[in-house]
Amino acid sequence: MFIVEVIPLSRANTIESLSYYSGTAYPIGSIIRVPIRKKELQAVVIDIQNVSAAKTAIKAATFSLKKLAEQIDVPTLPESILKTAQALAKQVPAHLGSILFSLLPPDVRSGVRPYPPCTTYENHEDCTPSILTACKKDRFISYRSHIRQSFAHRGSVLFVVPTSAAVVAAKQALEHGIEKRVVTFSGTHGKKQMQKAYEDFEDLSSAKLIIATPNFAFLDRHDITTIIMEESASPHYKARTRPYLDARDALQVYARITKRSLLMGDILTRTDEEVCRREESCHTFEEHPKRLSFDNRFTISVHEQKEGEKEFAIFTPEVTDAIRRTLQTKGRVFLYAARRGIAPLVTCYDCGYIFRCPDSGSPYSLFETTEDNQVRRWFISTTSGKKVPAADVCPDCSSWRLREQGIGIQQVALQARKLFANTPITVFDHSTANTFNKAQKLAKQFYAQKSSILIGTGMALPYLTQAVSLSAVTSYEAARAIPSWRAEEYLLALLLQLREKTTKDCYVMLRTKPDQLLKYASRGLIDEFYNEEIMMRQTLSYPPYTVFILLSWYGSKAQLKAVQELIEARLPSVDMQCYNEPIQTKKGMVRHALLRISREDYPDSALLEVLRNLPPYIKVEVNPDRII
Repeated sequence: MFIVEVIPLSRANTIESLSYYSGTAYPIGSIIRVPIRKKELQAVVIDIQNVSAAKTAIKAATFSLKKLAEQIDVPTLPESILKTAQALAKQVPAHLGSILFSLLPPDVRSGVRPYPPCTTYENHEDCTPSILTACKKDRFISYRSHIRQSFAHRGSVLFVVPTSAAVVAAKQALEHGIEKRVVTFSGTHGKKQMQKAYEDFEDLSSAKLIIATPNFAFLDRHDITTIIMEESASPHYKARTRPYLDARDALQVYARITKRSLLMGDILTRTDEEVCRREESCHTFEEHPKRLSFDNRFTISVHEQKEGEKEFAIFTPEVTDAIRRTLQTKGRVFLYAARRGIAPLVTCYDCGYIFRCPDSGSPYSLFETTEDNQVRRWFISTTSGKKVPAADVCPDCSSWRLREQGIGIQQVALQARKLFANTPITVFDHSTANTFNKAQKLAKQFYAQKSSILIGTGMALPYLTQAVSLSAVTSYEAARAIPSWRAEEYLLALLLQLREKTTKDCYVMLRTKPDQLLKYASRGLIDEFYNEEIMMRQTLSYPPYTVFILLSWYGSKAQLKAVQELIEARLPSVDMQCYNEPIQTKKGMVRHALLRISREDYPDSALLEVLRNLPPYIKVEVNPDRII
């Protein structure tokens, strides 16, 4: 008889480990089913002892051990995954079971299929990350060369991309000549496609190129020698559910434990990686460019305010003329809109009342739909999802003079249809492209027609797989209003991506004076941008010089105060900055506590232990992109 210690696999796991007795000696790393209260969950075996060796502990225990039913042919996790999870548990405030749950592919952690078998291996690659900063065309030239070198040494390559759309694009760009050796994993695969992917992955007859999203990045094969992380600055690498793991950090730990080489590439890598590159804790892959060069024209088009002008103009005359010329020459146009709907805010002109969602407190966005040939307007909260018919008058003063503020994608589409009446126009946002298949269909629809216009938010960019003749940012101010301390980084990356996807003209329309960021984008001066951004972060004590830990909780004023006192009692020696979210509702509000820890003092095992044992209604994030 044996005592089996396991870690339950659950996203919200708060249990460190559980013990059972069993007549079977399961190997460490085995995934078995265990009874927990009235449920059965999957769990990973982390220790096993003979009953005779644990008699003293059993007699001293204040509880009785449950017996496990015998389980045959249980799958086993490779040692590399267990060690990666254990190393991450020393860096993030989450329990080991929660971390393991996040690392495993969705169909493995749900029990639909076993983890693919992986033999013991030993690598000797340099696991120090290498940084590649270049345009996409140049990056993929480097990737193809890197993949050929790995194949020549009989090594497989794990190629990680942030989205399902990027999986398709990467496969098309890299599979030439090696079609039978490419395996793709994505959450959009159907059952048959996923089954085929796992069969190809388990085929060890030849080295493979494995293209996967972060959800499938921790499928292990003994012959993987290289990990490539494409679009490494993408925010999609950061998980939005507990324990809020950042796949970039997890893959660096994984590469270090398995002794595999790691290459991180993007057109504008994060400032965090640039600091590591300058401090030589990361390698520079090939040559780091001080500036990026493009073959198109970058034009800043400022709206000129004219007296007596009644109609709000989204397009400047200069951009309108440029779009007409492009369409006449059978070119395609992409218009970037930063906000959804007609307008992100609706106010009363007379009393200043702002229409807000009663559930979340956030301002309603104004949307327009066509149902049964009737145009209807709706107020939709992008925070809570609440949808109500748009009001005709102000509820405070009964005024009918309601003002739409800001530029939404539907408003851009309305004006574009007026100006370019006979042109095919495709709108690409969360409403029209709410599934992967719909998004692909819209992209194909756009590219199937010459002299066409695509109007899209940031989610359209991964689907722009072919270059367009002209691109334009419809409102620079809206694009700039990103509530993140990484706002400058995100906006410059957006402008550079638009430039590399455009063959002739890239326009930015704005109503204020051009700023320094537009200078960097127009000349491709990424080194100057990094110099200024690094200096700013050092001055303000922002990452990577400081580690942000953000605690968030929701409730009434009394509840907020009680939770804050609990946190302060458990962290008496830690300085924290407490503040409320600007938006609040009648039911309550969100309060934050921001901890700034010097990077020399992090990770702190005592601090992490306190944080991981906080009540589950307190959200804990390490280095979130948004702190308000």
